[in-house]
Amino acid sequence: MKPTVADSPISSAHSAAAASANSRDPGDQLSFRTRRRGEAVIVSARGEADAFTLPLWREKVREAVEQAAHANCAVIVDAGRLDFLSLRTVAALARDARRYRRNGTEVCLVTTDLRIARLAAGDPRTADLPVRSTVVSALTAIHLRKRATHATSRPRPHHIPQITPEQNGASHRGRPHYLAGEAIPGRGGLPPTVTATPLPRHR
Repeated sequence: MKPTVADSPISSAHSAAAASANSRDPGDQLSFRTRRRGEAVIVSARGEADAFTLPLWREKVREAVEQAAHANCAVIVDAGRLDFLSLRTVAALARDARRYRRNGTEVCLVTTDLRIARLAAGDPRTADLPVRSTVVSALTAIHLRKRATHATSRPRPHHIPQITPEQNGASHRGRPHYLAGEAIPGRGGLPPTVTATPLPRHR
């Protein structure tokens, strides 16, 4: 009896390889650690981030964004210790970050791979994704952005106009000016007077 194709060593090896590939877990190839530091939730990744681990990558970033939204802070994805980071993964992060930004959560990528940083800056799909070389620089950028936002949204204090000593009835840009205590001509009754506002003392 001749051996069939299914009984051949080559077919058996191929089936074993296929079964091994199907049993692979993305978590065996890519691991994450999430922690809070200052004004950001940091997601540190180790291993290889490619098409196979992309669903796991997006899931971990989404969980970090949910945590950051409750604390009103940003998310830093630290890819500095990855052995491999695909451009497809970066493009997916930029696409998701756009949606998270509209909902009020900033997402920043940290990578020490200058090639990835240059390609991300030159690709229209990823150009709007903030990329930093260290976690410290990413934290600094987040802090400065928050300070600038707070400064522009804070209401300006109301300034009371000061009365400065001038000549009686002297005109200032076409309008009459009067000294403190001087009567201002009115249409009837007692004329109003100018009240002096004390100037602040400089120590």
